[in-house]
Order: sequence, then C-alpha cells, then structure tokens
Amino acid sequence: MTAGGRTAAGGPPVMVVLRGLGLGDLLTAVPALRALRRAHPGHRIVLAAPASLAPLVPLIGAVDGLLDVSGPGPVPLGVAPDIAVNLHGRGPQSLAALRRTGPGRLLTHAHPDFPEVPGPPWRGDAHEVRRWCDLLGWYGVAADPGDLELEVPPGWEPPPVARLWAAGPAPEPVSASEPEPAAVDSGAAGPGSEGFPPGAGPGPYASPPDRPDRPDRPDPPDRPAPAACRAPAGRGAARPGPRVPRSRRPAPVVLHPGAAAPARRWPPERFALVSLALRQAGHEVVITGSAGERVLAEQVASLACLPEACVLAGRTGLRDLVALVARARLVVCGDTGVAHLASALATPSVVLFGPVSPALWGPPHGPHVALWAGRSGDPHGDLPDEGLLEIGVLEVLDAAVNLLEVGVR
Repeated sequence: MTAGGRTAAGGPPVMVVLRGLGLGDLLTAVPALRALRRAHPGHRIVLAAPASLAPLVPLIGAVDGLLDVSGPGPVPLGVAPDIAVNLHGRGPQSLAALRRTGPGRLLTHAHPDFPEVPGPPWRGDAHEVRRWCDLLGWYGVAADPGDLELEVPPGWEPPPVARLWAAGPAPEPVSASEPEPAAVDSGAAGPGSEGFPPGAGPGPYASPPDRPDRPDRPDPPDRPAPAACRAPAGRGAARPGPRVPRSRRPAPVVLHPGAAAPARRWPPERFALVSLALRQAGHEVVITGSAGERVLAEQVASLACLPEACVLAGRTGLRDLVALVARARLVVCGDTGVAHLASALATPSVVLFGPVSPALWGPPHGPHVALWAGRSGDPHGDLPDEGLLEIGVLEVLDAAVNLLEVGVR
C-alpha cells in the first residue's frame, strides 16, 4: 500500500498522520485514527509509519495509504495536505517535519519552539491511548479510548506449527493423572541458572543475546532430554507452583521474552520456568520474537526443553504473528508491542512491567493482568530493570492460572 496525493485535479483532500514508531505505538493510536476517519470521511488519510506495519493498516479501518516513515520525519508526502496530524510525539522534530509539508491545518501538541502553533500542553502522566484521544478532543474531534479492537480476516492463518495444534488435541500429560505442579523458585532474587536441572541453566544475563556488539556469541546449548525438565529444582527451599489448569482447548500459549531494550526484558530462565509449568499441564507453548531475538527465544526453549518447532522467533511476519495471537489461549510478555497486539485482539495476557508504569502503557480493562512492582526506571537501560526483577515466576504463574481458569476462547 503506498501513499499519494490527489490523483487528479479536484480529487479528495489529503490528511497525513505521523506515527513513525513501532507495533505497540501504532496500536495505541488506533482510537485516534478511527476518530479522524469519522470526523473527516471525505479525506484520503495517509499514515506516515514504518512500511513493516503495512499488514495492520487494513485492520484499522481508517487509513487509505501508508507512507514509509521511521522516526519523526521527514515526511515526503509530495503534496501539501489539507490537514496534518502529529501523533508521533511532543516535538520539535515531528512538528517541524509536518510543518514542512505545508498543511492547511496542523493538529499537534503545543511546543515552545513553535509559539505560533496552537495546541494543548503535553501531559507526561497521560496513558498513551488517552493522550492522542485528548489531543483530538482539544481540536473538537471526539475519540473513544476503548475503540482498540482489531478484527482478523477469516483467511489469515497462524504459522504451520500452531496450525497443527489448532487442528488436533493437545498432547497427553506425562502420566494419566493430573501432574503435580513443578517446584519453582519465586525468581525474586535476580537472574541466574537456579531452578533448572544440573547443566541446563544459562550463564549470567549480563549481555542480551540480540545485542549487535556480540556477533561472536556462541550457539545456544543443546537441549537436555525432556525427562530432565519435568521438575526443576528450586533455589533453597523451593515451593510448589500453583496448580495450572489442564488445557481444554487446542490453542497455544504464546511466550514473548523480547523487548526493544534490555531494561524491559524479564530473564529468559524465568520465562522457561513458566513454560515448564504450562507444558506440564498439557498446554502447547510457542516462543515468538523478531529475527534479532531468535537467540533469546532459543535460549528460553532450550531451558524449557521445547522442540525446535516451538521457536517461532524470526520465522513469522507481522501477519502471521497477528493470526497466531488472535487464536492463542494466552500471551505472556513484557511491556512491548505484542502486549498491545493481545489487547487489540482481546486475547488474554499477562504483561510484565518494569521501568514504566502500566498507568502509562498498560492494557485496557478486559482479560489482561498487568504486573508491576511499583518502581519506575530507565526504559532504555542496558540491564533488566530492578523493579522488573522483583516480579517472580510464581506471581506470573498465578496470573496465568487465573486467566486460564476463567477464560473461554
């Protein structure tokens, strides 16, 4: 899908909307985009955003074209728009980029570098969804912050490994009776190899596996035999984990351990312990992520004794990921784009927050649990946030159990 101005003299007026950010950022702007469509049904709305997000555009139902823009600009529209809307940030780069398009009207937050441009003041304590709805409200455009849901077309199918599960029953448990829950450590003492069978734990989580400055990182260790993974030993006096309800629906649980910054990545060994408990209860588990996060996903799978086919990181495009999350029974992830995708698709989710409060980026009301230790930090830090590390495995499993028990998908 490409952008363009008026196709001929007298064609529809153009509105350009700048949101040159990632997956989660676009999804938080969906209510604002739909409000703009309702307020201006005769305009051609061009979204200035990364081309990689193109599969989402038809699902929003409010955008006519996509202009490939990453970051705050420039915005090479090729035509002076009737209206330019800044849903990117507080400026000044994004505001300046949109001014250079020569719009008839500019909707943006106020900025001291541009005193001649009207707009509401930026609020640092606003939830990201409400922020853009309130911006439009200041200009007289009514927007509903709850208008987040996406509808996946029937023809969209999950990746092949997930399709196999969707077509058949979940595997039988290790024994005929319901297995005892694995003994797991709370995970509150920081990352490490504790909680795994001898030889199966990872090294220190000091350098994220997808850092570009670690091209010589060794291949992940061989996966131990499945029998070695049934009951990982806890640190000290390990406590029994919560009894995970048996799977009653052949749909996978999605674990997404990655995030843009290390500060928002819960340790991989804790994701592995969550996976072990879910697998013990008969739930299928898949690990998702980008191509750059594949080593991280393989590390989680290795620790959890998941087969290679369960690692979907780097093997799914955005359309595949949307179809997978739409049909998943549960998503467990950090504060990243997949969390917003689960919200948009009404898929139950457990979202782990660290340096950023869920009051600013958390999921809406619904089948979602946001876990947060109540401490804020640097969301771009090079190590897992201390508050994020306070969230233990048992806390995540408790939240997952509650959603699996009451959720019907």
